[in-house]
Amino acid sequence: MKKNDIWISLAIITAACLVLLFYTQRKGFVGIDAGGADAVLELKSSWIAQTTITSAVEPAKIGARIYRPKLLSLSMKQGGDTWRIKSQGPWGDLSKIKVRHKEATALKLGPPFLIKPEVQKNGSNLSIDYAIIGRAGEKYDKNVTKNNWAVTRAKIKIVDETGNVLESGKFKYG
Repeated sequence: MKKNDIWISLAIITAACLVLLFYTQRKGFVGIDAGGADAVLELKSSWIAQTTITSAVEPAKIGARIYRPKLLSLSMKQGGDTWRIKSQGPWGDLSKIKVRHKEATALKLGPPFLIKPEVQKNGSNLSIDYAIIGRAGEKYDKNVTKNNWAVTRAKIKIVDETGNVLESGKFKYG
């Protein structure tokens, strides 16, 4: 009786190991189109598994499963300067990335950016802010760096329908 229990236990452990081995061997491909920028995307698939992929020429080969973005960093050279911007979400269409076995998944993110105004009225005060949105609907931090130095205070112009500038200035922090 005890011998049978041992053999059954060994069979269950072996089956579980084979399922785990099969699951970890399944691979898919992920390519990033970052609109001319260099992208580094950190993905998580469970509480222990994390993967980093880049916008290299060849798609990255990663495990076939569902991933969620953790951090996205974009950099682009323009006129001898290097610009960097990061995103920590919300992720828009990137919130759930499904990688299938032996299939390619294409991610289109980053530029061209949409600068979306966010206007709030509180009594007689009018507050104007902005959001930087990428192609997949991902929202970027407003902290942009140029040659590793923070770019301060974005400029704003308010124009009418004919293109006349009604007001201009810079955003203030705080």
